[in-house]
Amino acid sequence: MDTFLNDIKEIHIVEDAKRLLFGAFVSETDIVQRALDLASVAHKGQKRKSGEPYIIHPILVAAITALISGDEVMVASALLHDVVEDTHYELEDIERDFGVDVVHIVGGLTKIVEIRDEKLIPSVSGDRLINSALSFRKMLIASIKDVRVLVIKLCDRLHNMLTLDALSSAKQKRIAEETLVVYAPIAHRLGISRLKNELEDLSFYYIYPNDYAMIDTYIKSNKQNLQFRLNALIQKVENMMHIDGFHRDSFEIFGRVKHYYSIYLKMHRKGVSIEEVLDLLAIRIIVKEPIQCYRVLGLLHLGCTPLISRFKDYVALPKENGYQTIHTTLFDDDGIVESQIRTTEMHKLAEYGIAAHWKYKEGGSKVHLDWLEGLNYQNESVEEFYELAKSDLFSEDIAVFSPKADYYTLPKNSVALDFAYLIHSEIGETASSALINKKKSSLLTILKMEILSRL
Repeated sequence: MDTFLNDIKEIHIVEDAKRLLFGAFVSETDIVQRALDLASVAHKGQKRKSGEPYIIHPILVAAITALISGDEVMVASALLHDVVEDTHYELEDIERDFGVDVVHIVGGLTKIVEIRDEKLIPSVSGDRLINSALSFRKMLIASIKDVRVLVIKLCDRLHNMLTLDALSSAKQKRIAEETLVVYAPIAHRLGISRLKNELEDLSFYYIYPNDYAMIDTYIKSNKQNLQFRLNALIQKVENMMHIDGFHRDSFEIFGRVKHYYSIYLKMHRKGVSIEEVLDLLAIRIIVKEPIQCYRVLGLLHLGCTPLISRFKDYVALPKENGYQTIHTTLFDDDGIVESQIRTTEMHKLAEYGIAAHWKYKEGGSKVHLDWLEGLNYQNESVEEFYELAKSDLFSEDIAVFSPKADYYTLPKNSVALDFAYLIHSEIGETASSALINKKKSSLLTILKMEILSRL
């Protein structure tokens, strides 16, 4: 995806944008071509802040949408996403020419009325939270009936972030802040890690430029050594797998330096410098079958020294957004390396989340969307709505087990009373204490990975 995004940054001509859309990701289907024709006519003469023809923007948003989803209806909707809002065309025109499905998505996108650049509240303003909360609420409520609206909106925001150079530094920072607190958490909750990581790093670049530059300088100056460590570990794991009987064509191993914003968070959470961050590197092992994940896990733990406190099995206990991967952290000669083990299908879902449903036509999404319909904090103030929704969207999950071994997902730092309300509101209202791992406990006890029942 890095090469693809770099290509987008270099595109300033309409024909180049079209080639990127049609040449790499989508065939020239009738609906996509007609959407392109209408968008080209509707946006004729319009310019972006950079002075470029406006039509380049919807074409490149459609290209990102095609990369993420591979769905022609979503691509057509992305091409038309600004037509109703910014031109004389109405939703009735879209429905007449493209049908109910496209107009439904375009209508949802149109309802998300973004704050215009000239109306952006300064980042130092006390009204910033309310502004972000309003944007948050509009996006979620407009998307409850069709999550495709959210996916396209995330692609739209990614292209906006890639082209912020044309705006003033104050506007760049304000848009980046909104991206970090509104859009990245939604991408996280939808399981689209590709978009989440890109949105976070782009936001980080504009919000904390000095910290970004420091991390960038360190990573680039140590690139050769970091790559050497990755190559050595990958070769070691490959050799272990070959000796154990894995065929060379039956697995893949990738290595990477973690993305910059995640490094920044590690530094600040632990109060350390980048030189003291031990787990800058990660490897990902992709196999064919779920049972092979555990076979590889055994090899890694026998061949390396594992840090057991950081082991997580999301294969047996998937996250609520469908994410499945085994995480284990290993010591190597110069530090520690995070290792992820997953199957090819798990990898598709981890990279594309809900969009994998359309991209790979799996016949049924494994991503649960009950949380989206549950974000109906209509009786709360907008500030309370934002805090509740952000907590739901961007929290680390824990699994809590009932005595019958049913497991429930809760945000990190949830208490026993949260579990009671998760089971049923009446249970939460009447509960007086809890049994946690067969030990009587307060309802305000913070939960971890535990077996819990109500008293």
